[in-house]
Amino acid sequence: MIIWVRLSNQPMSSTNFPNPRVRALRILAIETTERQGSIALSESGSLQYHHPLPADDRSAATLAPEIKTLCAAHKWHLGNIDRFAVTTGPGSFTGLRVGIVTTKTLGYALGKDVVSINTLDAIAIQSNHTGELEVVMDAQRNEVFSRRYLLEEGKPPTPLTDVLIIDDQIWAEQLPAGIKVTGPVLKKLRETLPIHVDVENEANWAPRAESVALLAATAEPISSPLELMPNYFRKSAAEEKYAQNKSEAENRSG
Repeated sequence: MIIWVRLSNQPMSSTNFPNPRVRALRILAIETTERQGSIALSESGSLQYHHPLPADDRSAATLAPEIKTLCAAHKWHLGNIDRFAVTTGPGSFTGLRVGIVTTKTLGYALGKDVVSINTLDAIAIQSNHTGELEVVMDAQRNEVFSRRYLLEEGKPPTPLTDVLIIDDQIWAEQLPAGIKVTGPVLKKLRETLPIHVDVENEANWAPRAESVALLAATAEPISSPLELMPNYFRKSAAEEKYAQNKSEAENRSG
């Protein structure tokens, strides 16, 4: 039986993770979807180290040395890690690529398992709320990625919806009374929220690598590191513009 304890903005202890007898794994987790990324090391279901990355400095060239430095400082060897985990979306295109390329490379080179974690799931598990929770991230163009969860004591977050893309004002207007909301996009949307909405502690808005490690302890690895891919949940602005221009050209020619 796995006992779940959801995270808060407090440092994580062994009680935050599943029973170590269930998943005795060494995990390196990576989170680079936001401007302030992080990496974490967990062993036998207990967080060992959590390391914030330099803000606005997201590249595979800078992430790899950070990982090596963290492992060396705590006498961890990459070859002894059982599983690599990373958030695969939604998130910024650049940030997702950095984390995924690094994770894919490590998993393939070392012959280790890799785990894909939904970014919204990682944020959801950081709340100590009981009840319904709405997690939102910036989808750009005045839209948000949103997903609703049911949080129950002793259980992992249960998704109640798929990942949705919706106008940010429409999203705010249709929030039911009493629901709790969280997510990094609240930095720019908080003032537009209805007064009947409860807002999560700001320290828990952005995803953290320790949350990725927690979810990865019981997640199913993908079949091959080479199959690890980002899930953007939408096309880039350039791709959408190209598709629009192509459609308009076809309509004119038709």
